[in-house]
Amino acid sequence: MTSTALWKTKQATRRLTTAWGRSGSRGLATEGLRLAGELRGIPVALTRELVFDLRHGTRTRGFVRNEDHVAARSVGGDPTFYQPIGLRPLGEALATVPVDRAGSTLVDLGAGRGRAVLLAAEAGFGRVVGVELDEHLAAEAQENIRRWRRRAGQGATADVRVVHGDAATEPLPSGPLVVMMFNPFGATTLELVLRSLRSARRGDPDPVWVVYVNPVHDAVFATLPGATTHARGRDWVVHRLAPADD
Repeated sequence: MTSTALWKTKQATRRLTTAWGRSGSRGLATEGLRLAGELRGIPVALTRELVFDLRHGTRTRGFVRNEDHVAARSVGGDPTFYQPIGLRPLGEALATVPVDRAGSTLVDLGAGRGRAVLLAAEAGFGRVVGVELDEHLAAEAQENIRRWRRRAGQGATADVRVVHGDAATEPLPSGPLVVMMFNPFGATTLELVLRSLRSARRGDPDPVWVVYVNPVHDAVFATLPGATTHARGRDWVVHRLAPADD
């Protein structure tokens, strides 16, 4: 929790500095008010994340500065470090996706320690697959899934797994599909992932719903044929991705 709080403090400082450079005191005041509203919710969010891990017997919290460790093996060469997704944004974004969850697959690209994978399983998705490039995090995610299953018992009915692989090359399933990303890589890899995904789904009647939390490189979607914005929140966006034409 401490590492998360320190990171958020650095982010807030960066945002205030940028606002001052762009608009002076007026921009600083506006950004300060916006940050004040966001910061009030941090203790509650961190507490919820702690409760989540305690309830499931898992460990999904904490940052891992592993971008240098995995950069050389990344097809796109621009991975970001591990940061666990917040419980709120994923829930908000998934609520807008019009799929039958029990009959759909959710794939989390950059699964880390598996928090989003477990959240998706509890949200009712029949099949959940996490893809993680860091072999150490993939192993931790697999262990978290085992712990989750032990705690959930007969309630853990979803097909849940995490595989060690590259998001840009890992084959994805056919049928109703939701792809989840929490800013796991830069624009180069994101474009590779989206174009590969659209091409692989050629002839599939089901669109792909892409849930992008902390959408730093959202502009990439504007360059992709067949991508349309479905819904947008404070820190997330959902896109509908049509298959490539035959």
